[in-house]
Amino acid sequence: MARKDSKNKAQQKKMKKTPGEAPQTRHAARILDYRARRRFPESSNPYRQIRLLLRGSMPLVRQKMGGLKYRIRSFFSKLAAQARARTPKHRFIQAAVFLTAGLALAVYAAFQVLYTTATTLTFDGRELGTVASEEEAQAAVKEVENSISRVLGSSYTLDSVSYTTGLTFRSALVEEKDLEEALSDSLRVVENGYALYVNGEQIGATQTREALEEALNLVSANYRNENTLSIDFVEDVEIKECELSVESFINLGETLELITSEKAGEVYYTVEKGDCWSVIAQDHNMTNDDLLRLNPGYDIDKLQIGDELLISNAVPYLTVRAVQMEYYEESIPYEIEYRDDNTMWEGDTKVISKGEYGKANTEAKVTYEGVTEVEREIISQDIFQEPVTEIQARGTKERPSWAPTGSFRWPVSGGTITSRYGSRKIFGGTSFHGGIDIAKSYGTDVVAADGGEVIYAGWMGSYGYLVQIDHQNGYVTYYAHNSSLLVSVGDKVYKGQHIAEMGSTGRSTGNHCHFEVRYNGERRNPMDYLP
Repeated sequence: MARKDSKNKAQQKKMKKTPGEAPQTRHAARILDYRARRRFPESSNPYRQIRLLLRGSMPLVRQKMGGLKYRIRSFFSKLAAQARARTPKHRFIQAAVFLTAGLALAVYAAFQVLYTTATTLTFDGRELGTVASEEEAQAAVKEVENSISRVLGSSYTLDSVSYTTGLTFRSALVEEKDLEEALSDSLRVVENGYALYVNGEQIGATQTREALEEALNLVSANYRNENTLSIDFVEDVEIKECELSVESFINLGETLELITSEKAGEVYYTVEKGDCWSVIAQDHNMTNDDLLRLNPGYDIDKLQIGDELLISNAVPYLTVRAVQMEYYEESIPYEIEYRDDNTMWEGDTKVISKGEYGKANTEAKVTYEGVTEVEREIISQDIFQEPVTEIQARGTKERPSWAPTGSFRWPVSGGTITSRYGSRKIFGGTSFHGGIDIAKSYGTDVVAADGGEVIYAGWMGSYGYLVQIDHQNGYVTYYAHNSSLLVSVGDKVYKGQHIAEMGSTGRSTGNHCHFEVRYNGERRNPMDYLP
């Protein structure tokens, strides 16, 4: 107990060594010193350590702030006492000075915000705009002069231009480019010029008629040769003299580029029998996606004869019409002589002796519009090899209902051709397609293309359910991917007879009839036999 008392006395004695220091301050100092020596063992998190430090230093901060507050209060108390000691006259003068100075400062600030020194450009007595400096105004004028000089091909300087510098509203300022446009719009430097009109639309202007005529000659030169009879344009082309601003003038190169370019316009294609989406796109140098982009929302599986498809949304400004003389060797078709044969079915024919084409040197006048031939007139024809007539036997024997007619009909009515005969990309590779695919809904009637005998009816690998018909004239037709078959091997079927129902069996990606034509075992293009 005595030791404890002696320790307390020692601490009290130590505390008395710093006179004037509050116990609270000494206590905060000891806390900070103690925590600094322990390196903040309360947490390993550095952010939490900082927070603990700040919390521990708050007593010291409050004490220091209390002293500062006292000094500020004392300063303002002294100012108030001095003001009370002054006479009313002095106080009035001081207030008036402060008020006047504040008002002047406010007016100056408002003036600086609202007004600025700027330069106004005047052309031909008319103010065109105000810019921040005279240098900007001069730069705008110089740019317009340079532009006019390039068009004229010689140096040009603007007259009647003046600059006025003064105060103006900041809101009235314009950009340098805006001043250039205003100056350009005010100009009518050249009064007389020549404009090119195509179907009533002005598409170019020059200072001379010769420049426009040269541009037109350069366009038509690509279509001219030693056999050219005449060159003109499909469109109504006219060169007119008129009053024009110099800025509307363009040089020869720009004129030539313009009249050989395209403008907005629509070109349509009418769907014909046998057409399909991919073939139409290919014939017009387009991809399937390009064609669909021009015809959004169109169902490519429902292509109908007579449908109009947009194949281009741009047309040329000018289309050259060229009339050419052409000289070439031409084949002359032979005639066919028929002889009745009662041993053959009625409607059947057989070649007895083949015909031969004749040959002739031909002179023709051909008219082209662009690259498209629109007319061919035969002027003369010198035959140097006469054609040989072909002799054919023609059957007269009455034909049974199942007997082949010698011609094919469509196996599906009103379907859409989704794939043609020849090479195609399918299932990630390229393969040869030996027939045509005719798509329609599931269960659609599939009929015999011509009369004959069924030689196969059943499942055949990638063909799925397949029907083969021998037409007894060297031709065999295939009908594949059916959902069900309605005939059997050995059945005699007539032309147009219902033999199966459409499906998607075998190697197929949708409901369709795969139709093949084979002659003596060799595949042929069915489109060559269908009406």
